[in-house]
Amino acid sequence: MAYQHDGDLTFAYRPSSGPWHFVLSVESHGPSAAAFNASLIIEGSTSQYVAEWLDRLVRCDPDALHVARVGSSDAPKLWHPCVRDDPESPSAIGGDGCVCRQTFRDPVTLLPVVAHHFRTVGGEIEEWRYLTYAPLALPEGERLSALVVDREATLFWVRTARGTLHLLPEDARSGGYGVGHRGAGTTDLAHLVQRIVTSGGRDVSAGKTRDPLNEKVYSWVTSRAADRTREIPLSRLEHLCRTGTPD
Repeated sequence: MAYQHDGDLTFAYRPSSGPWHFVLSVESHGPSAAAFNASLIIEGSTSQYVAEWLDRLVRCDPDALHVARVGSSDAPKLWHPCVRDDPESPSAIGGDGCVCRQTFRDPVTLLPVVAHHFRTVGGEIEEWRYLTYAPLALPEGERLSALVVDREATLFWVRTARGTLHLLPEDARSGGYGVGHRGAGTTDLAHLVQRIVTSGGRDVSAGKTRDPLNEKVYSWVTSRAADRTREIPLSRLEHLCRTGTPD
C-alpha cells in the first residue's frame, strides 16, 4: 500500500497510553502536537553497544510512528525499496547507488527505527544512519544494573538487571546528555544519576528534577575522567554519589 497523507491525522501525547506515551489520533485542524520522546539519530559507528542494539531490530512495514519520525515530506520514501531489492526503485541512483529508507522495530521497547541507507554509485561510500526515539522510562518492572557511557557513538545506555540494553530515557525538552564538559547535558545526567541511586535503580525516567544537584556527581560528570566508554554498575554509581568518583 502506498503512503497517503491525511491532513487530519496528528501526532498527540496521551499520558495514559503506556510507557512510551505515543498515540495517533484525529484532531481538528491546527498546529500538530509532537512526541514528548526525544528524537535520536544514531550514526554508523564501531560502538559495540550500537551493534548490540542493531542486532535485535526486526524489519517491519512502515507505520504511523515511522511516518512521525521522518516527517510528511520524507514519509513516501519509506515505501521505496532498496536498490538491492529493486534496481528500478525511486531510491536507486545510477544502477547501484541508493538513498532508501528501511523500517525496523525494536521488539523489546516497540520503538520505531528508520534506517537511512546512502550508497554512492559503485559503492565507494556506503553509510547507514538510524532515526528513532528515546524511551521516557524503562519498561515496568525493569531496574538499572549499569549506566553505559558510549563515547564511540556519543550515546548513553542502560543495562538492566535482566541484561537488556536500552537507550537512556530522554524527553523532547532535553538537549541530550553529556560528559567531560560543563553544560545543560552534564547537569541533566548528574541529576539523573542522583535519582537512579536514590531509587535503587528503579527510577530511570526522563524529565527535569527539582532536587538539589549533588556537586560530587556533577564534578565527576564534567571531568575528563568521565569522558570514556565504560559500563558503570549501580554499586559504583552509589559510590560516586558518596565520594565523587565511581572508581
